[in-house]
This record gives sequence, structure tokens and C-alpha cells, in this order.
Amino acid sequence: MNLKQHWYKWVAAIFLMYVVLGGLYLPLKPGITAVTPVRLESGNNISIKLNVYNAPWLRDNTSAVESLPKQEEFQIPAKVILVSKGVEGRWESQKIEFSGNHGQLIALFDFKMGKSKIPNDNYSVFIELSNGKYLGLPDAIFLGRSAGDTVGVSTMTSSSNANIAVEQESFEMKFPNRVVLNESVRNLFYHVPMWFAMLALLGIAAWYALKYLRFSNLEDDIMADALIRVGILAGILGCITGATWARVTWQSWWPAADPKLNGVAIGMTMYMAYLLLRSTMNDPYQRARITSVYSVFIFPIFIALIVIMPKLSPNSLHPGSGGTVGFNKYDLDSTMRLFFYPAVIGWIALFYWIANLRLRIAQLNEKQLNK
Repeated sequence: MNLKQHWYKWVAAIFLMYVVLGGLYLPLKPGITAVTPVRLESGNNISIKLNVYNAPWLRDNTSAVESLPKQEEFQIPAKVILVSKGVEGRWESQKIEFSGNHGQLIALFDFKMGKSKIPNDNYSVFIELSNGKYLGLPDAIFLGRSAGDTVGVSTMTSSSNANIAVEQESFEMKFPNRVVLNESVRNLFYHVPMWFAMLALLGIAAWYALKYLRFSNLEDDIMADALIRVGILAGILGCITGATWARVTWQSWWPAADPKLNGVAIGMTMYMAYLLLRSTMNDPYQRARITSVYSVFIFPIFIALIVIMPKLSPNSLHPGSGGTVGFNKYDLDSTMRLFFYPAVIGWIALFYWIANLRLRIAQLNEKQLNK
């Protein structure tokens, strides 16, 4: 095998093996995944339940915890802190207990009437670990003053650690733990790169269509057709992986109000119409000329539907569209980049490989017909 000629096959095989193995094997960093209740009032004794994922101090005490009856509680060396962004100050829990289910903690607070000076504000929740680091969930709780709390709304007791930030750990091979996404963040290595591959293949197909219109070489038309067909396959796989992700994060397989999804539906329909148009013509030169014009015409429309229009829309669920924050701002950290970019290159190389196999099959069929 000529390595220079078939380099993209090796790229696809090596990169995707690296992405699949590493993307499934590496664990998520510890994090707070949920807090209940989300609304509290001052003047009462309050318990807050926190769901914590992949926490090392829980793993260290697993054997001790599993030996306890479910109704008992196990106190761990940590504390929960509520921090307000709007007002300087913080509240610390009196104690934090293990509830009997792995990964679930209960923090006990004492907001007794006459002691609290609590404004109506959103509070972030932090767990202070024994090593001095923090796990945090921003704006997780709304803390307000109850009707029986007679203390005036004065500034809370000042604290030098009022505005706590989650400490950045030294670089380590773990993926970020994000609220709602959790383990589904690994789908970033499949759903998004497949859409990149689809756009790349359809763009290359438009270029081959232009080449045919310029030089009238049927091989250019055959290659453009192979790229479009494989690009449609990548789009369908992107829709399937996206639908499973949407079910986990948005509780719907296909949120109808999302402009990017509507654009995808229209764009994929246009390319399905390309296949129907091509199947209606027998003359190879007429078919190549008409479908090449169609391919060149619909590609920029497809880009506008799934890239430009969602950004102009006032509302969108997809990151980076309709005013939402881009995925790379919070979720794409150094570890994920080590797998995301190879995934993009690997999926593009794999689908381009498949397109070349279709080209060779089409060329063999042409030779059979000409015999």
C-alpha cells in the first residue's frame, strides 16, 4: 500500500481509535450535579441535599459507608458554603453528612431568627475539601428572608473569602464535570465532529461540481456524488447522536423550537431531493450538469440555514447560537481539546475514505456498463 496516497486511512484509524478508547476510559472530574431544595428562607434550621459525582473523599470512605445501615448517617470531613455574588459574605454549614446513598450529601445550616442578615439573592454552593480546594455549583440556590425574620437588611458579615472561585487544579487527564451534561459530555467526540465531517464533505462535493462544470470530466461528477451521499450519511449519524444528546439534556428527542434543528431538517431535505433528482435522469452528461448546478446552489443555502440563521435567531438551545454561550467558553477544557480536535480530523478522514470507496465502486460499475 502506498502510504503517501492512502495517508488519510491511517489518520482515520489511529485518531479514531485514540478518541474512542481515551474518550470512554478517562473519568470526569468531581463535581456537584444537583442541589435541593433550590429556594430557602432565613430564620429556620435548613438541610440541603447535594448530589456529588466522582468525589475522591467519598471513594476513600466507601467501605465504611457501605457497612452502615441505610437509616444511619456518616459525617465526613468537609463543609458546605453558600456564597452571594451581590453581597459580600458567606454562610457555612454546621456539619455535612453522608445520607446513606453513594454520592449524596446533606448539609445542615442554622439560620435562626435574630441571627440572620440575609438579603434576597442567588447563592452559589461550594463544598470545601480537606485539601483546601472547592467543588462549586454557581447560583444553585435562591436564599430569601422569611416573614418572621425581623433583622434588618444590612450588609452581611464581611468575609475575605466571600467571592470564592473553584480553584484551577494542575493539568490532569480528566474531563470537566458540567451540570446537566455530566457523562453525556463525551458525545462531543461524536456528534459535533460528524457535523464537521458532513460540512467538509459537502463543501468538497461543491468544489468537484464546479470542476465538472468547468472541465466536463465525468469522474469529477462521480466524486461529487460519492461525497454528497457520504455527507448525507454523516448528517444522519449526526442527527442520531444529537437526538440522544438532546433527550438527556433537553428532555426531548427533537426540540421543535430550536432554529438550528429546523435548519438541519430543511437542509437535509434539500440534499435528499438531490438524490431523487439524480435518479430521474439516465443520460450521464445531462445528469452531471443539472445535479452539479443544483449542488453548487444548495450548499451555501445549507450553510446559511445551520450556521448563520441560528446565530441571528433570538432563541436557540444550541451553544453559540441565539445568544447562548459557546461550548468552548466553559466546557471545552485542555483535556477535551486533546480528544476533540483529533476526533474532528479522524471523522473527516473516515468519511472521505468511505467516499473514495464509493468512487471506486462507481468507476467499476461504469467499466462493466461500457463492456
